Amino acid sequence: MSSISRVDQAVLQLRAQLQRLARERAGGSRAAERSEQRPLERLRDARGDDGADDGEFRRKFVRALLTEELGEALGNEPEFERISNEVWRLLEEDGDGRHLMDDAIRRLGTGG
Repeated sequence: MSSISRVDQAVLQLRAQLQRLARERAGGSRAAERSEQRPLERLRDARGDDGADDGEFRRKFVRALLTEELGEALGNEPEFERISNEVWRLLEEDGDGRHLMDDAIRRLGTGG
């Protein structure tokens, strides 16, 4: 049995998020219709406003993804910033991880 690296775990998390987003869109569920936007929706809506470069936006994407999966309360913890930055760094250093993030961001912005 082989061990799963931290990059593999992060990639699996991103894939799960993409699948969940696809299911929501296919089922007609629109989280934007809820009274409060989720972290990924806030990031998508603010994308053109912050002037962040691609690497910085990928870092924000990872943070929003983890916040959405783990909850806003945990996302506000001081240690969470360090952890989300470490996940981003691992993905950023891995060509496949960076490609997966770019694909996920593209899908987030275009709906598919």
